[in-house]
Amino acid sequence: MEGYPLLRALGGWPGRSPTQRAFEALGFSVHRAWQIELIQFCGEQQSNFLNRYWDEVAIETMQSLGKGNSDQRTFVIQPQYRSAFLDELFAARDIVEPQFPNPPLVKCLFEHFKKVWSDREFRENRVAFFSRLQEAEAEWLGIDVAGGLRNKKDVIPFIEEFCGALGFEGHSRNRWRKKVGGGLVFEVGVWLGGNSFRIWSPLKFRIFHGDEPKFAFETEGAAVLGRLVSGADIYAGWRNDLDYILGVRALVELFNVIAGTFGNARAP
Repeated sequence: MEGYPLLRALGGWPGRSPTQRAFEALGFSVHRAWQIELIQFCGEQQSNFLNRYWDEVAIETMQSLGKGNSDQRTFVIQPQYRSAFLDELFAARDIVEPQFPNPPLVKCLFEHFKKVWSDREFRENRVAFFSRLQEAEAEWLGIDVAGGLRNKKDVIPFIEEFCGALGFEGHSRNRWRKKVGGGLVFEVGVWLGGNSFRIWSPLKFRIFHGDEPKFAFETEGAAVLGRLVSGADIYAGWRNDLDYILGVRALVELFNVIAGTFGNARAP
């Protein structure tokens, strides 16, 4: 695997912290509120520990092309950097609850997950809190969905607008590409299959090297991006058209920020 130019290039990713700072400089903050919530739940004294955990997971995720599970220490593609810190957490883990087969390595994060799962009032208050944040952020960013969304394909003009503003160019139907330094190509796509009236259409993100386009970092939706910048996957949660389009813009912008960490973009 070491011979693939994509793996060599992605090995130069500077990590979560500079990526997150660049993302936040654009006005996005919901993911940060998620991190603060977890730190407060675990205790402020755990802040450095949690940030190190999130940093190490992010590096392993990028270098394994998103095809791994840092909490279970399993990887389809072995990362060039394997975290000794996460290995130690895994070896010391004493979480055994069969009904939750894939717990996070950090126990307080697991306790938070269980509280969200089992405590309805806690869960509903949390949903309301993040919904207010999303509404305020969408307003600050000037997102307008006055025309409404009636089926999946109605998201296409928004993706075209967001990608075009960031220098992605249409490559083929429902795909937009940008080339960056080091021979990398970043591609945004969208899946429109299934029920045409079910609005959420998972965004598809792909990174490949121009010399070997079939070997790629490929993912759908927000889960993997939420491991690269902790909490970013919360943008995939939505209750209305405004939340949905905010999520689409946030994830496209985050993907572009990640592209920017590899060098100056250039035209295809």
